[in-house]
Amino acid sequence: AFGENFPTAGNALHAIGKDSAYSFFLSSSPIAWVLAITVLATQALCFGFFIDEAKLEFGDDRFWRYSFFCPRNNLECRNESDVTSIGIIFFVLLALIFLLVDILNGLKLVWGTSKYGFSKESFQIFVGGCSLFSITCLALYATVVYNVATSRSNVDMIFNTVILFFVNDLDEKLYASLRVVSPEWLEKTTTEIAASFNGNVRINIQYASTNQQLIDQQTRIQNIENKLVMKSEAIQDVKTKNEELDRKVQELESFKEQQKRKVDDIERNRDEIDAKNKKLQEKVTGLEKDNENLKAKNQELDKKMEGLESELKNLEAKIQKFLERVEH
Repeated sequence: AFGENFPTAGNALHAIGKDSAYSFFLSSSPIAWVLAITVLATQALCFGFFIDEAKLEFGDDRFWRYSFFCPRNNLECRNESDVTSIGIIFFVLLALIFLLVDILNGLKLVWGTSKYGFSKESFQIFVGGCSLFSITCLALYATVVYNVATSRSNVDMIFNTVILFFVNDLDEKLYASLRVVSPEWLEKTTTEIAASFNGNVRINIQYASTNQQLIDQQTRIQNIENKLVMKSEAIQDVKTKNEELDRKVQELESFKEQQKRKVDDIERNRDEIDAKNKKLQEKVTGLEKDNENLKAKNQELDKKMEGLESELKNLEAKIQKFLERVEH
């Protein structure tokens, strides 16, 4: 529920903005209250200027820019506004980023003051919450009406929005300036605020704080349980992946054994081939020796043939002489 998320007294300073001049509403110092009221009035006055200039009054010189142009020689008017849905989307995003947190925190502060009865602290929280919520809503309203009155392009809309949201940050700029101009006074004031809103202001405040702590603890326990479930699922995923890795390792081992057997077979085949090559080499060596012996025998035969041919020639010569003698 909305009320259950109300910031407790211990963190009201964070809800209203610990770096904002509106946190001075939680102080007991009159000077701090004057500064907070001054920046609140300044912001309201600035937004009032923009809202006043955005009024559509025909008799006054205003910033209103008409989007329709109607020529004198034509019955039809044309819309000259270049604002598109993209510009509107950017405006909505900027409004959510800059204003939504302050609006919700202001509402929570105002809503939660009823839990703490009538006391100075609850009054301070109520004033701070009302101021934060009111000025933020005024900033949103001024931004909307001024953009409707003057923005005729996406750039105009974004430009006007940024300027008006800068005015909404004057409280933080004042706080930053005080940090430079008077750091001792600022430190003293913030210490006093922290001491006032971190102690036991009332019994019901203490009860609300304890209740909030219990809710926080339950939330933490639930978050831890969710994380444990997520971690158990992650562990299960890791186990599954490890099993897959084990199967892959076994497959790799089996593949390695197969490759090893193939390598052994190749080694055995290579040894057999080497032995056969050795035998073939020995045969080749024997054949070479036989070839040399045959060459020697052929040479001897050649010599014998030469001798026979020589004897045959001599025999032919003798026969020729014999025949010649027979004829004579």
